[in-house]
Amino acid sequence: MAAHSQQGRLGELDALRGIAAMLVLLFHYTAHSEAVLPAARHIAHGLSWGHYGVQLFFAISGFVILMTLERTASSADFLVSRFARLLPAYWAAVLFTSASVVLLGAEVLAQPGPIILTDLSMLQGFLYLPSVDGVYWSLTVELAFYFCMWSLWRARLLGRIEAILLGWIGLTVLWWLVPALPSRVGMVLIVRYIPFFAIGMAAYRVRTGARRWSEQLPLLASGLAAVALVESPESAAVYASVVAIFALLVGGKLGWLANPPLLWLGALSYTIYLIHQNFGYALIAALERAGFAPWAALLCAIAATLTVSQLIHNLVEQPALHGIRTRWKQRGERDPLPAAE
Repeated sequence: MAAHSQQGRLGELDALRGIAAMLVLLFHYTAHSEAVLPAARHIAHGLSWGHYGVQLFFAISGFVILMTLERTASSADFLVSRFARLLPAYWAAVLFTSASVVLLGAEVLAQPGPIILTDLSMLQGFLYLPSVDGVYWSLTVELAFYFCMWSLWRARLLGRIEAILLGWIGLTVLWWLVPALPSRVGMVLIVRYIPFFAIGMAAYRVRTGARRWSEQLPLLASGLAAVALVESPESAAVYASVVAIFALLVGGKLGWLANPPLLWLGALSYTIYLIHQNFGYALIAALERAGFAPWAALLCAIAATLTVSQLIHNLVEQPALHGIRTRWKQRGERDPLPAAE
């Protein structure tokens, strides 16, 4: 049986977040570390496809943000909710990563003070500036997605999201056909990644009864065609796999995922994602310099990342999330905000 009520929180979705975070972590630690720190020794049989966990994250975000906006009363509510969810843990991760790479002897991965300060805004991607950690590129994509979805919500267009997504996916092909189109506009419109966000939104609409899967086929087929054309056959296979995952999710076939280990990883998924890459690279290299075998260094890096993620989750992410949302709710009870027009 699926571990959720019809309109309640999907435990399976949290578990998928945890899986996505670990796929990306294992890709970086086993298949990408040498590209960043050449001194690190290669680990055989690396998870070379693990980076596609990011695409799974995007699909999850499409599901969750559409659901969130349908339940949002005002723009301020949405802004505060996203702020509380994203920024406190992110700030902690920026500071932790900046300090840890230096302490571990990987100064080549460190960024200067002005870049660190800019990164605290989470807007560095839009300014074409470096990030403290490579994984932050996807946060730029997420922020652009939030802006686009908020704009559609303000315009009362979410009820027509399928038709809008068909045109939006068309922009993916347009930007591919005409490379001279403004890159920053394409970034804000997330033209490269909207097909994956669309999977989650299509699935959410089926789950709520607004659409049937048969009615979503034109949208999903368009997304598949765009990904196959613009990206690669491998990306198209990943797209089809993510569609299948969400079909099983909505059909209540993934309840077995909502088990304690995966739910724990799901709860830590954001902090795991934020701090694993450069910290892990630096730690693996430091351990190997100290004589650790590559597999031992890998296991230690995974354990250290999970430990630090748990600490940031317990000491920063959860207290900030609870505190900010509680204060905002209390403010609304004293001075209710008007519903968005």
